[in-house]
Amino acid sequence: MRRIQFDRCGDPEAVLYLAEVAEPEPGPGEVRLRITLRPVNPSDIAYIRGLYVPPEAFPAATGLEAVGIIEAMGKGVTDIKVGDRYMIARQRGTWADKMIVPALSIEHVPAEISDEIACQVHANPLTAWLMLQGVTKPGAIVQTAAGSAVGRLVDQLGKIQDRRVINIVRNQITADDLYKQGATHVVISSQPDWLNQIQQAAGPEPIIAAFDPVAGQTGLDLLSVLAPGGELILYGGLSGQPVAVSAMQLAARNLSVKGFWLGPWFANTSADEQARVMQRLLTLFQKRQLQIPVAGIYALEDFKAAIRHSLTPGRLGKILLRS
Repeated sequence: MRRIQFDRCGDPEAVLYLAEVAEPEPGPGEVRLRITLRPVNPSDIAYIRGLYVPPEAFPAATGLEAVGIIEAMGKGVTDIKVGDRYMIARQRGTWADKMIVPALSIEHVPAEISDEIACQVHANPLTAWLMLQGVTKPGAIVQTAAGSAVGRLVDQLGKIQDRRVINIVRNQITADDLYKQGATHVVISSQPDWLNQIQQAAGPEPIIAAFDPVAGQTGLDLLSVLAPGGELILYGGLSGQPVAVSAMQLAARNLSVKGFWLGPWFANTSADEQARVMQRLLTLFQKRQLQIPVAGIYALEDFKAAIRHSLTPGRLGKILLRS
């Protein structure tokens, strides 16, 4: 079977290669999943570049989400049927034809959920949902990278929750696409008065939170539009730069900067609560109240082209890899 792996961290196109490895056999409590579809997420790229949790050993595999078909089961596995469709998350190594995972880590895919949604229904939807749930004060929310999967989901969930979400993008093409998908407030950051446009879009509402996966100067700019008591929530660092904020800049207006990552939520949340949140999200997808557009689907062996597309500015949807 095939697996995309790397022997050192670095530029994905330079360090990744397609390897032939032995087909794994499931042990007790495990299943073998034949993977049909998996996303190319920003966290995958960061992991390969060495900007995320470091690999435990080399060669290392990447990918944390996928959907596939159960092919084989180990001893002690019950209530799972060979041939049924399941999705997985937080199991490193999904950029492969097949993988072994604990039976308790997989989730059955409802018939109404497509493979395109099932393979990416965890990381981005959960991030959008939990960041919004963490904002308890009334007021508007501003977000950068609004054309990304997380950004689109924040906007859609914001409407469901009756939140004013102000979306920031870098170009008119993405802005037009967001308006087409139902966004109400979109600001283009390449325009000279974009910070003023954010304030105008907020109207009488205070801007009490900003979601940002970019950091650097972008994060610093967002602090300037926050109302007193507001918070900047960083869930990535795509710029590779820190947010160089002074203590007095925060203290004078009682602002705060904090990070968001799914890891602590999974570690500190009961299995029942995790299942409840996931069921809520799946229901919204089944009702088509949530959607994640797909910009391209590539064969597994064409992973370099998929990565290039995923890193293209102005991309209007997620990039997926198909086996």
